Amino acid sequence: EPVDLREIVEEARETGELLAEQAGVQMELATPPEPVIVPVDASRIRQLILNLVTNAVKYTPSGGSVRMQLGQSDGRVTLTVADTGIGIAAGDLPHIFDRFWRADSARTRTGERPGAGLGLAICKWIAEAHGGTIEVQSRPGRGTTFTVTLPAAAAT
Repeated sequence: EPVDLREIVEEARETGELLAEQAGVQMELATPPEPVIVPVDASRIRQLILNLVTNAVKYTPSGGSVRMQLGQSDGRVTLTVADTGIGIAAGDLPHIFDRFWRADSARTRTGERPGAGLGLAICKWIAEAHGGTIEVQSRPGRGTTFTVTLPAAAAT
């Protein structure tokens, strides 16, 4: 069912903002003025985006920021979720989409409810189930950027 991804991203920003406020993290969103129509299962895509946003806030120290950016070109839609958080070690990057795998930095954060290590595996599954991809770039101590690419709805 074709949906305007701007609406789902805006909902995720609102949810993320509540968490970000408590954590002292700034939340930013950039979306194009025109509709971004994608043929997706809205509830699954919402789950994917919320997971990326909540992770970004969770691993960003107070005073940092999380920026979501939505764009489209050449029949593809791209959503990036970038944070100024703790980052992911280079040796951990190849594994972050594996089920049940958790980075040492994720396991040792004090006062955090431990995750099951399923979130990013589910994100990858959702992206691929929609004919898309999810990629990550990260520098420890500098932050992490997740990029989700999905096929846009065919122009009518």
